[in-house]
Amino acid sequence: MIEFFKKHYILKHFLLLVIIVVLLFTGLIFWLDNYTRHDEQKLVPDVIGMTEENAATLILGRELNYDIVDSVFRTGAMPGAVVDQDPKAGSFVKKDRKIYLIVNAKSAQMTALPDVVDLSLRQAGALLTGADFKIKEVVYKPSDYRDLVLEVLYNGKKVKVGEKIPTFSELVLHIGDGGIQEVKDSIVSDSIAVEEEIIIEDDVVGGEDDLLEEDLLF
Repeated sequence: MIEFFKKHYILKHFLLLVIIVVLLFTGLIFWLDNYTRHDEQKLVPDVIGMTEENAATLILGRELNYDIVDSVFRTGAMPGAVVDQDPKAGSFVKKDRKIYLIVNAKSAQMTALPDVVDLSLRQAGALLTGADFKIKEVVYKPSDYRDLVLEVLYNGKKVKVGEKIPTFSELVLHIGDGGIQEVKDSIVSDSIAVEEEIIIEDDVVGGEDDLLEEDLLF
């Protein structure tokens, strides 16, 4: 065989060239296959509303990973259910990409009500929102001091300072009106008194006119 290739020099180089081409082609196919798989895109599933277990099964089944990064309490959502995800459902990501989940807490987080009584509306608002509460409504009540907090209500009931209520609760603030209502009532009373006085005067004048007409007739 060796003697054969020595005699056929051109054939030997031709076969070597063929072998090299085949090897290069095989390597190229292998590289392209790996490159394509490396950039393979996976569709992110919609797991909002699912339990953590069901969400994990679906995500892992798509050759993706997940991580629970936070828990919140949302009324109306099932305890332990996924309430938010990132990336969003319908996105395309690479294989093994992590899907970050936020789940609904199994019980409401409780926060103590800060002392806002006798504070201004602005100060109380800043303190309450800083404690993760929400101001649902502001109601003015009779008081000598305007815009000072008189009391705080949650679900229609007065909340004491330091009492723990669910975080993110919506609160109603009773605020002093500074005597504005009393002034309004006084103005209304004076207006009514003036109107009554005018009516009485009209009646008196009308009576005098009637007497004058009778005297002229006689």
